[in-house]
Amino acid sequence: MNPLFRHITKSLAGKLIITIGLLIIIGGGISWYILIDNGRKALVDNATQSTASYSELIRKGTRYAMLTFQRESIQHTIDNIGAAENVKRIRIFDSKGKIFYSSRHNEIGPMVDRSSTACIGCHSGTGKTSATLTGKNQWTIYEGSEGDRILAFVEPVYNESSCYNSSCHAHSPEQKVLGIIETDFSLSPVDKNIRKLIINTTIYALFFLSLSSLVLYFILRRFVLTPVSTLSDAMEKVASGDLNQMVKISSADEMSILSNTFNVMTEELRIARENMKNWTQTLEAEVSKKTEDLRKSQNKLIQAEKMASLGRLTADVAHEIRNPLTAIGGFARRLHKIVVAGKEKEYAEVVVTEVDRLEKILRDVLVFSREAKYHLERHNIGNVVRDMMKTYEGLCREQSINVEIKIEKDLPAVLLDMEQGRQAIANLITNAIDAMPASGTLTITAGQEVLHDAAYVFLKVSDTGRGIPENKLPFIFEPFFSTKEIGYGTGLGLSITRKIMEEHGGFIKAESGVEKGSSFSLYFPYQNEADSMKIRCWEYMKCRRDKDATIKCPAYPHFGRMCWAVAGTFCEGKAQGTFAQKYDDCRKCEFYQKMRNKEV
Repeated sequence: MNPLFRHITKSLAGKLIITIGLLIIIGGGISWYILIDNGRKALVDNATQSTASYSELIRKGTRYAMLTFQRESIQHTIDNIGAAENVKRIRIFDSKGKIFYSSRHNEIGPMVDRSSTACIGCHSGTGKTSATLTGKNQWTIYEGSEGDRILAFVEPVYNESSCYNSSCHAHSPEQKVLGIIETDFSLSPVDKNIRKLIINTTIYALFFLSLSSLVLYFILRRFVLTPVSTLSDAMEKVASGDLNQMVKISSADEMSILSNTFNVMTEELRIARENMKNWTQTLEAEVSKKTEDLRKSQNKLIQAEKMASLGRLTADVAHEIRNPLTAIGGFARRLHKIVVAGKEKEYAEVVVTEVDRLEKILRDVLVFSREAKYHLERHNIGNVVRDMMKTYEGLCREQSINVEIKIEKDLPAVLLDMEQGRQAIANLITNAIDAMPASGTLTITAGQEVLHDAAYVFLKVSDTGRGIPENKLPFIFEPFFSTKEIGYGTGLGLSITRKIMEEHGGFIKAESGVEKGSSFSLYFPYQNEADSMKIRCWEYMKCRRDKDATIKCPAYPHFGRMCWAVAGTFCEGKAQGTFAQKYDDCRKCEFYQKMRNKEV
């Protein structure tokens, strides 16, 4: 198969043009044939009618001469009419077939052959007589000696009453036909007109087909091929991944509907791909977040297990060494008193000092390992700090440390166990002073801050010491981890402080950098009186914390929004609330949503 033809047949445009072209050709051919055939029949009919008119003229022109038997007049009439243009021959036969008159004189006298054109209508073997010569039997077409077509028309001469009653004729009344008039008419002008008709019709048909094909092509190109090509190009771009394709077809037809459908489909695909992309990004972010949460949870579990094991160990060790250490300390102090001077006095003093240090370590270990009972009351952090700094004024002067205290006005009171709170603050102040042995600035700031839609009162203790290396910062709250020199501190101060803050429902944050100093912030949860009047989280969740003391929740007795900030998924430690542990995000909690909308 020709590649060009195969390419065309695979094209929609080619198929449409070929199909419609064939329909036009077939339809045009049929129309052409009908027009030619009808034209030819019309021309032949006109020629037949003209010939019949000649025959009628001859019959009427010779009637009187026949009644009066004027043969010269009859012949003269035939000669005159036979001389007319396109009239080939005129003959008159009697009832027996003898030629009585002819426009060709040499044909007068003989009998006509029954197989001749003039006799076919009556003597074609059917047994019909000339009395039945009517309609189509009156004429026929044959080819003349010169190659042109001749229309032979015959008309009977009937025996009228004037004929058989005339004195000059001897015809009986029973004889119906007296003779036949034959008129041969040349169809050359008709054939010429037919050929002209064929040529003109063919030219018209070809012109019509060409014009129709051209108009049809432009119509197809304008309303079908161009839109389809535009849609095809747009589809190829969409298939290659470009979904920002919009097809504009202004025609109010199916193509416009198709383009609108394509645009809607492309837009939906683009939105779906963007949504998929967003979902992928969201999924990656969620996976990353969950991975980080799992890592934190694992670290917290490890820390919890470590702390539990350490607590059990330290409690047992503390109880085992407490009594012997007390006895050693007592005897060392007595020995120090009774010894007057010398090496014994110096040795006794060293023993007393080390015993005191061991007893301090033991106290810290017991504080860290035991479960303390807190008595929470409302206290103003600013007042607590001012009172505590009186203890450290002398030490700060000795080390040339400048003290700056910045307390916001009207700082609200928070729920605080005074003893435990003072210890947590004291640990931070002591660490800050130890970090500046040769002067510096100690800054204590207290104020309010909102985190996760929950209010906190914070206390920040900052120093201008050497700071903590970044690689050690994640471990500073580990038990027995210390950045101080060996022999200075137990490494439990920050761990105890974090434990105290978690028991208060708060948390501790550390910021530090080498040669930039360190800052430690204590965050105490705070709730104003307006929030305190709202429904409690345990009343809304019906966890019965207020009825059953064995149900532990760090949010108790904080109200309202403190649920998720103190014990929920937004707290700095492990989510410990009964219902908060069931959520990945406390914002999904109905209580959180109602509190956000201030409906409860």
